[in-house]
Amino acid sequence: MVEAAVEVAGLKELPDGLTHGPSRELLAAGELCWSYAHLDLLNSGADPLEPASTWWEGCAVQEAEGLYVLGEARYETWSVHGPVAVLLDGAGGEVYLARPDDDGVLQRDLLASGPDTLIALVTAIEAVTSAAAGEYDLDEGDTEPPRRPATVTEVVRVVREELREADPELFRRTDGQPAHWETALRIRALGWGAKTGEDGALAYELDPSLVEDLATIEGEGTVRRFAEDELPEQLTHGPTRRLLTEVGLPVSGRCLLDVDAEGPLGTLAEDYPENYEPDEDGDMSTRPHQGEFLVVGGWMYDFVIALDGATGQVELPDWWDDGDPAAYLHRDLSALLYVLWTFEHLRAQRREAERPQTAGSWSVFDPCELLDGAAEEALRALDTEAFASDRHFWPIRVDDGHMGGLLE
Repeated sequence: MVEAAVEVAGLKELPDGLTHGPSRELLAAGELCWSYAHLDLLNSGADPLEPASTWWEGCAVQEAEGLYVLGEARYETWSVHGPVAVLLDGAGGEVYLARPDDDGVLQRDLLASGPDTLIALVTAIEAVTSAAAGEYDLDEGDTEPPRRPATVTEVVRVVREELREADPELFRRTDGQPAHWETALRIRALGWGAKTGEDGALAYELDPSLVEDLATIEGEGTVRRFAEDELPEQLTHGPTRRLLTEVGLPVSGRCLLDVDAEGPLGTLAEDYPENYEPDEDGDMSTRPHQGEFLVVGGWMYDFVIALDGATGQVELPDWWDDGDPAAYLHRDLSALLYVLWTFEHLRAQRREAERPQTAGSWSVFDPCELLDGAAEEALRALDTEAFASDRHFWPIRVDDGHMGGLLE
């Protein structure tokens, strides 16, 4: 039964059963109506606030008395009853992740010990992203932190402590392993892997350690750094030449980019002449302009990475002979490497989360669901053009049900 609603401070109607003072004040002022840190609490603006007992359609939820819907978690999951909800305990103020099990019994994981600490936790997570984007003020004499894998590790360490300080009761009640926050932090911290490049340069300034790390994720690969005399004359794009000599490309391992450990960079026309010679009707490849592009290495779906030596842009050939995927893959090799590094780290986190010995003692939260839900957004932010249409490679990969989810 929906409870009666009463007016608070003339701002918003709240249910009689919501007796927790700080929660009432924050809800009445609209302070919990936002979508941040992979949580969508826009339902908290509903008037009146909806009780948990009626939120899941077609499900008679048990053990939901006194709980109210603030919103839902932005995970890649949808059970038979619906998404994971974010619920507020009207009496105690605790905030939970929740969803009914197959018998309709509501299962819960503590997300925050109160709405005020929920805001503090979300602020800490969002600060990771804004700081990685350079949205912070440096004190006089301070230098900007370097953007590289070691910094990602340090950010995780520091912000993990900030989360603990923001809600010590949450960490006490969950034996130091609360749902959601650690995974959200590790996703956002990947934004510290590289710095955005200057105008006229590559998309990202990559530290050599990023490619070294990429080569060894889930494997024991190496890095190939080219000598100047190994680079063909077609490669006139200076920033790309410097990347290949100073930063390099990953070789072998389990990275999705398959680069030869030695040998010249040939052109597509040299390495795949059958695709760049006229057929019986005199027709050429659907992308003849790529004939002089350099073959950087192998790619998913048996494609190869084609490098425009004049501009540094990387493209895909039309191996499927139907115009898909679109030619554009990434703005340049720096964007390709940073996107791939981020992708491989998200995949590695997902594999780790699937291992029984690393699973937390949660009733609702599944790290894989959060990782799956956040992956596309994280990659899109690094190269929006790569997701500009459904014909581009990454959206095709996202929608490929034969491969499973994006991170599988």
